[in-house]
Amino acid sequence: MQRNYWPTTEWQAVDRATLRMDSEKLSELEPMIKSEYSNINGIVVVRNGYIAYERYYNGYSPDDTHHVASVTKSIISALIGIAIDARYIKNVDQKVLDFFPEYVPDAADRQKREITIRHLLTMTVPYPFEDWHEPLDKMCIQPDWVKYTLDMLGQKGSIGAFKYSAAGAHLL
Repeated sequence: MQRNYWPTTEWQAVDRATLRMDSEKLSELEPMIKSEYSNINGIVVVRNGYIAYERYYNGYSPDDTHHVASVTKSIISALIGIAIDARYIKNVDQKVLDFFPEYVPDAADRQKREITIRHLLTMTVPYPFEDWHEPLDKMCIQPDWVKYTLDMLGQKGSIGAFKYSAAGAHLL
């Protein structure tokens, strides 16, 4: 189906059959969400720029905001792909510090200079905290999140070892 508008603040909903979507499968979502996924507050399925399915649970509505946490990482990775396709970024092996020419790391900090977009995407960057113990509350009070995150890159460990980090997603 060809879209004749671009959604900005309002998305249009159309009949699922028009979007070639299986209404029966989408109808199976609601009982499954209510019985097995009680922590879901809302779900919106969009196809070709049109809303095919939209439901809210637990007293939530489309006007409520949510902390989306890890979903951000998936969206960021898609946006990195779009930026590569549009040639804003060469590829995922481009060095992170290429994007921050004003940031000058310590001359002895060679590891930091080797960190790539791929390392941030795959969470294989060394950080000075234990895995799953990232001090996000400390980052949130920093006047400059970018500098704070760049300062942490490459500390305690080696490139290639997995370490979960929301700060890396913020940097991307």
